[in-house]
Amino acid sequence: MLGTPRMTRRTLLRLGAVGGLSLPSFLRAVAAPSEGLRPLAKNAKNAKSDGFGRAKRCLILFLTGGPPQHDTFDPKPDAPAEIRGEFKPIDTNVPGIRLAELCSKLSQQADKFCLVRSITHADTVHTSAGYTMLTGMLHPKVNAKSATDIQPGAVDHPHLGSLLAKVRPPARGPAFVSLPEIIKDAGVNEFPGQGAGFIGKRFDPFRIEGDPKTGTFRLPDVELPNEVPEKRLEERRKLLQKLDRPGDIPDRDAFYDRAFDLIRSPAVHTALKLDREPERMRKNYGSHLFGQGCLLARRLIEASVPLVTVYWHYEGPDDSPVWDTHENNFRHLRQRLVPPTDQAVAYLLADLAARGLLEDTLLVVMGEFGRSPRINKQAGRDHWPQVQSILLAGAGIRGGSVYGASDRVGGQPAEGAISPTDLTATFLHLLGILLDVEIHDQAGRPYRACHGMPVRGLIS
Repeated sequence: MLGTPRMTRRTLLRLGAVGGLSLPSFLRAVAAPSEGLRPLAKNAKNAKSDGFGRAKRCLILFLTGGPPQHDTFDPKPDAPAEIRGEFKPIDTNVPGIRLAELCSKLSQQADKFCLVRSITHADTVHTSAGYTMLTGMLHPKVNAKSATDIQPGAVDHPHLGSLLAKVRPPARGPAFVSLPEIIKDAGVNEFPGQGAGFIGKRFDPFRIEGDPKTGTFRLPDVELPNEVPEKRLEERRKLLQKLDRPGDIPDRDAFYDRAFDLIRSPAVHTALKLDREPERMRKNYGSHLFGQGCLLARRLIEASVPLVTVYWHYEGPDDSPVWDTHENNFRHLRQRLVPPTDQAVAYLLADLAARGLLEDTLLVVMGEFGRSPRINKQAGRDHWPQVQSILLAGAGIRGGSVYGASDRVGGQPAEGAISPTDLTATFLHLLGILLDVEIHDQAGRPYRACHGMPVRGLIS
């Protein structure tokens, strides 16, 4: 999925100078010091109020394909059969909050999360709608006639994780990690908005690839040899900087910077070794790749990685390889989609709370859009961006609550409508990033980080 850097003689010499380490091809970007940031004075006086900066870290679980709100977080038991579907609502541990019956484990964690039942936008195309949800910006080709017209580009707005990497980089180690794959529509057309876009590849995520068949991950070999202490490594880094010549490829330089950052982060090394987790804990998250990804993500944020995104992976069958259930919606939800999600997210919530991490970790569970109220002739539900339900938790989000509502059939927001732009503004606010901070593209042109406003009703 990821290209291999061009290995010239100079490249090999540079790698040798690091100490003979084996670096995988996906080490291509680095979290670098903040550049071009200019917080405007008018917002500075209010920066510390209303939960600003409560989130030290963020974990995004992206249910690629678009989960159906009726059959998960917003059941409609009083709607006609062709709308309400096959699943009955169940009570949760918070009186008055109900979920669809397959979410049985999540129902016992409802006191820890907020259901938002009124996310809305107008884009029906997977790739551009995914861009909107991941960046908070409408894609220039909203509702393109052909999904193949929508490709990642150098002018894309950065993913929330890339923006965080630029504005609030950690002292060492990666700022933004994504797993287990680069998501693609139908396994072919890559979603834009997964990387750094116009702020440059050095802020792209550190990617970890997974294998759906085994539920395991292909991890980097970036440990520092015993004979090379950190002081000596830093001396070699300074030597390489002196040897750099004008005209060296910036992206290649970012590749080496990322290698150094990972080598100097023993906590991240340990977090990546999922086999060190007790077997009981691994079983609690489930053997499915999504569940193991949630566990790996918890280990990474515990190792001070500021943002981790776990994407639902492409797995098959052909009629619904992700959450895109145009056909056999209820069978796919029952047999392979909801059970591993319910188990992993429920245990993740409990685990974060038990470790004292939920207080300052923002957890987001969302997709690119919702699905149609009416069940189609193939027993499926179609794309429906008009209303989507998502789950939020931690870092100042009101636990045990519901924000907004859809109408009687779950087709339109009835109250508390939230755009992806305002949703992203809420995330940035909780992460301590002023919305009017300027970010510069590689040509020096300024852009505002976000054009939305935080949704105060979500924040306790």
